Amino acid sequence: MQVKNNIIENFQNTKMKKEQSSKVFGINFTWEFASLFEIISKPKFLKYLNMKYKNDFKNITLSKFNEITDELRSFIKQVDQTLWDYLLEIKNDKIIYNIYEEFLVFVYSSSKDFINDVLIEQIIFWNESLEIIQLNNKNFDSEKYFQFNIEKFKLNFQKFIFKKIKALLKEEPHNQVIGIVFQAYEQNIKDKEFELVNLKKLALIE
Repeated sequence: MQVKNNIIENFQNTKMKKEQSSKVFGINFTWEFASLFEIISKPKFLKYLNMKYKNDFKNITLSKFNEITDELRSFIKQVDQTLWDYLLEIKNDKIIYNIYEEFLVFVYSSSKDFINDVLIEQIIFWNESLEIIQLNNKNFDSEKYFQFNIEKFKLNFQKFIFKKIKALLKEEPHNQVIGIVFQAYEQNIKDKEFELVNLKKLALIE
């Protein structure tokens, strides 16, 4: 576990940029990336947004923001532990280090993009009670489309893990544990992709 913590600490100290920015509704927002698995400090993040948004956040907005932040944190931590358990099946320190560092890069970039491209906008949608989002000349239910984006975010993590499991299986083709996990992930991803298509259809307003 100390080895894992050292990899995380080194990444956060050398490869993670804390200061972030995003332009939403023509407003240039800035915020701080706190750490890989906490992602943001809730009060500090809202304070940063409020500096530019200049409107008080409603209770419903705060409640939903807290809920999704906790959900994302819990999900990423769960995936992290799952991947680490798989890596320990491989007796090759170099592979473990390389794959885990690639995972940290993925966590950082995916979380950052989700906040910049999805979450900040959705916070404004919640606070302004906006129910429709227009994309490519199509109207979507904003709440349902947000749920679609959450599931898409989670599926991308599963696809990343699947890719790395495939690499582990190539390294140790006779590892039964990795082989079983590989098959399970392959089927699960197919199921999730089908569900994602349906979620987007459900979000579309005809």
